[in-house]
Amino acid sequence: MVRRRLAVLLIAAGALGAATAAPAVASDATLKREITRNLVKNRPSLTAFQNAVDAFEGRSTASRLERATNRLRSRIGAYKRGVARNKTSSRDGLIAKRTLLTGLRQFDTGLREYKRAVDKVQAGSSKASVRSLLRRADGRFLSAAKREESAISRLDLERPN
Repeated sequence: MVRRRLAVLLIAAGALGAATAAPAVASDATLKREITRNLVKNRPSLTAFQNAVDAFEGRSTASRLERATNRLRSRIGAYKRGVARNKTSSRDGLIAKRTLLTGLRQFDTGLREYKRAVDKVQAGSSKASVRSLLRRADGRFLSAAKREESAISRLDLERPN
């Protein structure tokens, strides 16, 4: 009986130990690595999204844009979580992190607006009727891109090829 309790206690302790995240290292280098990794990792999703937007404006159906939007939203969410869990060691790093997180939130909001527009088109609305939603989302994307660029330049990071 004691062995069984001990085994259950050890398993529970192991599960709790595995569930907690490792403490974040306070370094701008880890933040730079995270940003660079995500810029490279997200490039295919961004390209697919842009191609889907271009096709949607033409004669394409909304399903391609919906798939690309959903895929990109999950990638942006992972990017946001990765940046948020990194601690910074300098004031510039902290400002860059805040600026980037604000930009990623704006980008995610723009993607939600695209999703809303796609849902309306799939429900029977015309593409012309959702143009205001798409324009507002594009404005958010531009603002998010400016914030991302500001954060990258503040960290003295170069965009990967």
